[in-house]
Amino acid sequence: MSRKIDLFDRPWKLQSWRPNAWFLQNSAETDAPFCPEHGPYDAVLPGSVQTTLLRHGVIKDWNEGVNSLDCEWVEHRHWEFFTEIEAGEIPAGESVCLAADGLDYSGWIRVDDETVGTFCGALKRHEIDLGDALSDGKTHRLRIIFDQPPEEQGQIGFTSRSEYLKPRYNFSWDWCVRFVPTGIWDSLSLVIGKPAVTLTNAYSRLSPDLKTGTVTLRLVNPLSSTTPLRVALASKDGQTTEYEMQLEPGDQEKVFQLVEPDLWWPNRQGAPNLYEMEVFCGSKDRNSLVFEGQIGFKSVRWLPCEGAPEKARPLLCEVNGRTIFIQGVNWTPVSLDYPDFDADRYDHLIALYHEMGVNVLRVWGGSFLEREYFYQKCDELGILVWQEFPLSSSGCENYPPVREEFIEQLCEVARDYVRRRSHHASLFLWCGGNELTTVKDPDGGFYPLTESHPALRALGEVVASESPGVSYLPTSPSGPVFCATDESVGKGLNHHVHGPWDRCSSEEEWHRYWNRDDALFRSETGVAGASDAALIRRYAGEMTVLPISLENPYWKHTSAWWVQPQLAGDTKGDALDGYVEKSQKRQADFLALAIEQCKNRFPRCSGFLIWMGHDCMPVGSNTSIINYDGIPKPAFHAIKKEFLR
Repeated sequence: MSRKIDLFDRPWKLQSWRPNAWFLQNSAETDAPFCPEHGPYDAVLPGSVQTTLLRHGVIKDWNEGVNSLDCEWVEHRHWEFFTEIEAGEIPAGESVCLAADGLDYSGWIRVDDETVGTFCGALKRHEIDLGDALSDGKTHRLRIIFDQPPEEQGQIGFTSRSEYLKPRYNFSWDWCVRFVPTGIWDSLSLVIGKPAVTLTNAYSRLSPDLKTGTVTLRLVNPLSSTTPLRVALASKDGQTTEYEMQLEPGDQEKVFQLVEPDLWWPNRQGAPNLYEMEVFCGSKDRNSLVFEGQIGFKSVRWLPCEGAPEKARPLLCEVNGRTIFIQGVNWTPVSLDYPDFDADRYDHLIALYHEMGVNVLRVWGGSFLEREYFYQKCDELGILVWQEFPLSSSGCENYPPVREEFIEQLCEVARDYVRRRSHHASLFLWCGGNELTTVKDPDGGFYPLTESHPALRALGEVVASESPGVSYLPTSPSGPVFCATDESVGKGLNHHVHGPWDRCSSEEEWHRYWNRDDALFRSETGVAGASDAALIRRYAGEMTVLPISLENPYWKHTSAWWVQPQLAGDTKGDALDGYVEKSQKRQADFLALAIEQCKNRFPRCSGFLIWMGHDCMPVGSNTSIINYDGIPKPAFHAIKKEFLR
């Protein structure tokens, strides 16, 4: 049997090297030893290089003024996190594996001065066999050395050239500046010995009559003989049901049922009932824990919207036999520095969305696989999760790569996504990615892709194999058109659409648009709204916030897409406060009207997701409805009123 050592529960150091100096070690000309360029500094994991440098005063807060520009040099070094493995920590002769669930992006694993493994890929788990390098009874230094991050594209570029499968928002988007963290963002441990049994996937389902819950476990037994398996399911009232079975050697699937389970319901539909599940292998007096977590039982069906065109994808969501209006927000990263995990920030934001009446959070495809913690909170609060795979639009062209080698890598990441999160009751939809379209035709037209694209077809096959019974969308939006426009309205073309993202429409234009709307589902609609004036002043640093225009470096740096100079008026005195008041009121009024119109058309319209929920950095203006500091804008309260009616 194996055991784990959590590597976050120990002291770490960080130091930097000029690229490859750690490998060469000595000058070829003088034989002088190379030294680290920065550090060593005390480091806390999970976290990024930038987090540690900020804590030690090496760089300034990237959230203030234009300080992020002064942080970009960090990308051009090799960074090393290291810790000491004391003599005797690892039993003599035992094999050891480094299990790293989140390393961004690539690099080398060294024990002392010997390279024992490499890694590449921020969005998949890594298992690196260290052999007996740590089990000779001596003290050793475990070193994780990160290469310079790849030069991925930000928001503007060509999706067909985007093959790194790394969070793209860090390379700049309309709502954030460039900030490319290097670091360790998910669990890190040493696995000593070989596990007797491994659980590769687990998921629960509910029968159509809502009376029988089914749990499926996919396991690997590496032994040459059978071994006992015991599963315990405990309800919230403490009732425990146990199942015992034998595992044959090799890969296998075990299925068991629970009659009349307590159902998991979305927010405002009922209680999100959960069961604690434990899976053990071995005899009762000598066993090991294979899995521990919460599961829930729900049934999800997708039905045609009322009056939908015959060929439209079914977009009306039914949960446990009850159709619901999908109302929610697009969930984007909570911080530029995503490896630096802040549980309080997650708690606060998810609680706000729950209070607002949200029943769906869409995890956008330009970010990463949201944390286990995020999913646990959504499980507990009854918020359905729509998880996208790591593909996104690029403006110039939105067509994913078709190279066979890339699709294999994409499927490896997707398979890992599914296996890591399939057991969660909140998960209800997988999606190939954000705004993936055909290449523009000679007239400039482009259209949402379907499963006919080889990468999106392959992702659908992964979902069918690894998460049977959960729906898959090739991309968002999906259907004949990307946006609902004056040209497409009334023609049966507006199925699942994105937009508009409004910055400067008149009130008359906005009312006219929504009075004619016939879209079946809207998964991205946003309206620009300024951040609170106090937040703007706080994070502008030494920069002046007036005038409110793109001639001002502050607005150009943080909010080039979303500043609304037409609302600014006078540039003297309390001009900022007046601008913020006008912008926020306009955002609240416009979004409330759009949601009201869509909800009034239910079930002809199946749902509305706001772009976007919250900011990952302090900005002057954005389409978010919650400020960076967690304080809701007026739009939040206006939307809450519509969502709760």
